[in-house]
Amino acid sequence: MIVQLILAILFVRPFGPPAKAEPTLTKVRFDRYEATLRVPDEGIFAGEEIDVEFRVVDTTQKDPVEDGFKGVGGIEATAKITMPSMQGMPAALPKVHREGVPGDYGIEAYFPHGGGYQIDLDLRFPSGERHPVQFLVDVRDERKTPSTRREPYLLKITGGPKNVLAKALIPLQMQIVDRKTGLPTTSFDTAHEKKFHLLIASKDLNWFLHEHPTMDAGGNWSVPVRFPAGGEYWVYADVAPSGRGSRVLIAKYKVSGPKPTWDTRLLRSTKAADGGLRGELSTLEPIVIGMRATLQVKLFDAKTGKPAGDTVPWLGAAGHIMIFHRDGQTVVHSHPAEDKESAALVKRGIVRFSGRFPRPGRYKVYAQFDWRGKVRTLGFTIEVKE
Repeated sequence: MIVQLILAILFVRPFGPPAKAEPTLTKVRFDRYEATLRVPDEGIFAGEEIDVEFRVVDTTQKDPVEDGFKGVGGIEATAKITMPSMQGMPAALPKVHREGVPGDYGIEAYFPHGGGYQIDLDLRFPSGERHPVQFLVDVRDERKTPSTRREPYLLKITGGPKNVLAKALIPLQMQIVDRKTGLPTTSFDTAHEKKFHLLIASKDLNWFLHEHPTMDAGGNWSVPVRFPAGGEYWVYADVAPSGRGSRVLIAKYKVSGPKPTWDTRLLRSTKAADGGLRGELSTLEPIVIGMRATLQVKLFDAKTGKPAGDTVPWLGAAGHIMIFHRDGQTVVHSHPAEDKESAALVKRGIVRFSGRFPRPGRYKVYAQFDWRGKVRTLGFTIEVKE
């Protein structure tokens, strides 16, 4: 896939009100009961497995031992975690267990990105009562210092030539390994029509590929890839192990051969073109570190200069956007909202995405659209300040 960049020394042009914090709701009253989600004082961080506790009490009964209301034990609970701002992202269905104290329960949760999440509980009481409960949490971006809570899955590149040569078509072979068992995962949820979105970028981020491997019965994924030059590459697996929610796993891959022929500098650019489709990137509000922002891409026919309102959905979305921090360690894969307002904007050549920037620095932004029979890739580079 060839990407042509039109370089311009520009910042993303923000306009409108500043970004807002995500809403939170951690205490819910229903009938005579009350449920409270116990968010740790330090907050919840993305990219970590965490046991998030909640307590259910009966507000008509006092606890005979401790201050407060009596906990309700024996509840059978199921949970579903979704990210409303990321439409199309598969829901996580974490396990819920009982803690040692009556009324206390734990959700074995994992949040792949910072941002707002919705936790839906289905509570089935011993009395036969059944109540739905909904919490809203604002998950912080990944910690700046390493944590003992690791990502539970690993992207492992398992096969291919020992010495990979640039410009040679090779079978890139991979597994998604469960760290607890050491075994490859074989069951995945579908996200935007595919179970595996493979993103590959050169170390400088100026070359990019988006493919969809196939899996055999043993959990071995494979896809043919032709690397354009020698050097290191980032390999990203955007996957959703069944019931565990989406996540992006990262690995590195080394290729032998001549150096890149493209400019490896990450120059700021808010204009790009590919195959006759031209795009301009802006934001609808000033970018605030750690908060959701709206990215807008205006599309034009490069020949006529008129808005390109004739893009069609690809992989179940009007467009796809991938945001990479220059260090290669932070990536977000997002899609436009699926509503009437967004559909009307697309017909005018305007596509809006939700994005989040966890720290300052330079970011590479790739937007992809299906236009006139081919997928076009537009590469932008923006600077996000503290």
